[in-house]
Parts: sequence; structure tokens; C-alpha cells
Amino acid sequence: MLKRGPRAPMPPSRRAKQFVPFDALKGLKEAIAAKEKRPEPRRELTDYMKEQINNALSELRKGQQVTVVYYGRMEQETLQITGTIMKVDAYWQTLQVNKLVIDFSEIYEIIQ
Repeated sequence: MLKRGPRAPMPPSRRAKQFVPFDALKGLKEAIAAKEKRPEPRRELTDYMKEQINNALSELRKGQQVTVVYYGRMEQETLQITGTIMKVDAYWQTLQVNKLVIDFSEIYEIIQ
């Protein structure tokens, strides 16, 4: 076995390189930032639009096919669903289309 003497100190120019942050996947941070969702502000409805929605809600019946444009709270964006009405609940002010329950206050448009 060889015995080695004391090591010579590492030059400062090489020493600094070992502490430089390492980015294993180049461009990953930029790709994540591009995909990151930015919340969409909720639209305020005019009185006329609210009246149209109320009229449409009063005409809806279980089993009808409709398209509803609404604001998704979890997704924080405007969404659209087409499906069968399962329930219109005036007490809780909700509309159930397929398995999705939508608050009346979140509805922007109802297309029959």
C-alpha cells in the first residue's frame, strides 16, 4: 500500500465549481412555469344575464340535455359541461348535470 503525504490545497478557482448549483434537467423550471395555471378572474354578470339564467333554470327538468357554462372554483377558470340534468335543487340553489353539482351563482350560461 502506498502512503501519501499531505495533499496540496485545491486552488480556489476549482474549489468554487463544486458548490455551483446543478440543474439535472435543463429547461425543467421554465417548462413548469409555462404550464403553471394562472387563475382566471370570475366574471360579474349583468342584471339582464342573471334574469336570463333564472328564467332558464325555472324551465329545466330532470332528464333534459343541456350545456352549462360555469366558473369552476377549484380550477379557477370558466368551464363548460354538456350532459343530462339529474337534479335542480331550488333550496340549496344547485344544478346537477351528470355527476357534477354546480351552484347557481357559478353559472354563466345555460344552452338548451
